[in-house]
Amino acid sequence: MIRQLQQEFHSIIKSLEVLYVIENAKPCARILVFEDELNKTANFLDKNKINSAVSDFKVLKQVSQSEFYSDKSVKIPKNDARKGYFFVYLSKSMETAKKAKLAEENNNHLELGMLLGYPKCCCEFFEKNFGANKTDLTLAALGNSDGFEFSFYTDIAARHFDVSLLSHFPHSFECGPSINIAKNNFEIIKKHSEDTAAMFSGILQSAVIYTMQEGVFLLRKYEKIGGKIIYGDVMTTSKSKLYYLLSSNKELNVIDKKSFIVNDTKIEGDGYGVMVFGLNKL
Repeated sequence: MIRQLQQEFHSIIKSLEVLYVIENAKPCARILVFEDELNKTANFLDKNKINSAVSDFKVLKQVSQSEFYSDKSVKIPKNDARKGYFFVYLSKSMETAKKAKLAEENNNHLELGMLLGYPKCCCEFFEKNFGANKTDLTLAALGNSDGFEFSFYTDIAARHFDVSLLSHFPHSFECGPSINIAKNNFEIIKKHSEDTAAMFSGILQSAVIYTMQEGVFLLRKYEKIGGKIIYGDVMTTSKSKLYYLLSSNKELNVIDKKSFIVNDTKIEGDGYGVMVFGLNKL
């Protein structure tokens, strides 16, 4: 099923959103669909007895840290000549799909999040922090979290590599309701594909350097010894100077969740975050 969905929707995360609705794990999902593929998507959803509503506007994706995921987009009229994406709201309930569409049109982030099945604490966090110039709330979530070590279930940094068990920003990486959602989603993935589940588990268990300007970095196959992180390969969204510094040294020392030292170079600032996702906090 996951492979079939991926052929239809291209992205793994987007495919999983549809699967969660099919499996009744989500009351409603919201996905971006390129306008030339709207009819194909509608036909697929009809065949699978999923109701849907389509936004009365489309969006242009802005420059993103990854090809799979973008926090930034610009609304344009649906009849604009430029090619763009429409939001498709899908649910077993047509009423729920229509309510989600209306909530989006009214910029009611709290109601939309609740309709999509997100925890209330995270919906309130999003409503409070989201803005035109603050669309990526990863570092805000880190600011609400104690320390820098968390369960791999809340690793939303990996969404930039088309891997995530959550489709919302948790209000903190220790959010219990978010972890429960992620665990349930992981079981659904395992049910349909052991290989996909193993791939997700491997990528999500990473040390992460998250930056707003230089890219997102997953430090794979890491070992944490005190404040030292020793790691293998580096997955990145940007081959910046920081990428070459990280990939050529293979170890760093964490000072706190906003700063670290690699090769005697101290990296710090409000636009930086250090997170270690593993099995240690379940």
